[in-house]
Amino acid sequence: MDMENLPREIIEDILLRLPVKSLQRSKCVCKNWCSIISQPQFAKIHLHRPQTQARTRLCIVNSEERSDINVVSNGNGDHGELLDLDCLTDIKNIMNSTNHGYILDSCDGLLCLVDSYHHVVLWNPFTRQYNHLPINHHHVYRGNYDYFRIEPGVGYVVDGYKIENFFGFGYDSCSDDYKLIAGYFWDYDNNSRIDVFSLKSNDWRSIIIHSEKDHATILYEKGVFFHGAAHWIAASSSSSDPIILAFDFEEKKFKEMAIPVKNYGARLQVIEGHLYVYDNKEYLKEKWVMKDYGVEASWTKMASPYSYPYPSKYQLLDFLNNQHLLLINDEKVVLWDHKENIENNAMTYEKLLISEITFFTETLVSPYSC
Repeated sequence: MDMENLPREIIEDILLRLPVKSLQRSKCVCKNWCSIISQPQFAKIHLHRPQTQARTRLCIVNSEERSDINVVSNGNGDHGELLDLDCLTDIKNIMNSTNHGYILDSCDGLLCLVDSYHHVVLWNPFTRQYNHLPINHHHVYRGNYDYFRIEPGVGYVVDGYKIENFFGFGYDSCSDDYKLIAGYFWDYDNNSRIDVFSLKSNDWRSIIIHSEKDHATILYEKGVFFHGAAHWIAASSSSSDPIILAFDFEEKKFKEMAIPVKNYGARLQVIEGHLYVYDNKEYLKEKWVMKDYGVEASWTKMASPYSYPYPSKYQLLDFLNNQHLLLINDEKVVLWDHKENIENNAMTYEKLLISEITFFTETLVSPYSC
């Protein structure tokens, strides 16, 4: 039987099994295939297929030349690919060393790029689509004040007052929307402001939050989206222990959760549908999972990534999940499967000074709409 005469549902089922690069080429086969692949619903179904979730990529930014962005696939023996940004002007401009661009986070295959002027671009490296988001007119800009400076690790200092800023990017399952958060705490009162960009409505909205007590201090400005909320590691205003500060999108308020890690080097990560907290200080070797979200008593200690077996010729750089470690030596970057003792991925290089690494998934998700 001719492929064109197959029922639409069978053609769709076949196409859903393909990786993004193959789907991009398949659009050129015929109008019917192009129509199927271009549907937003197709992208959503494709995103949640196990084959898609298994296609994890590493985006590695070169600290010497920040517009050098390498994408490493997870195929056996595949090598890193230096992305050609010459025809992607907005991506190249935002990531150059002058603008101090960096990858804020990734979600469902979309990379959120931000520079020091708070220009934001959502980019899908595999479809090569990108969306330069509207300017946030609620944002505190340098020109609005007589005395303005930026202090590393502090945020802004405006007319003598400190403004603590923090960010987050992710998917809000409650509203089926991708959202970007820019948050601000002022040191002269207990109020805070959250600016939220909605990809669905393509606009920024500002939320003023009043509190009766002193706000927590954000320790790590990059937030983690999970369970309808954005989460940051913070220092509690009432104790010396680090906590999780979460902003709930539906209730539009902050909540605090205790964590078992008692070091300010704690980091958050979502792995296999659970919220994890770990200590990025190698010698402490702590990693915990919250098995029942929001229930502090459900924190359970797990084996630390630093205790996983891996070849001694490498150093542990990061971990992807409970099975795969990101290792590095003077010659290459490796994604190591410590359960199977298999080197799944290698990226060789002559000279690569890594400034940041982001994990993301190869998807069809559009940076323009949900």
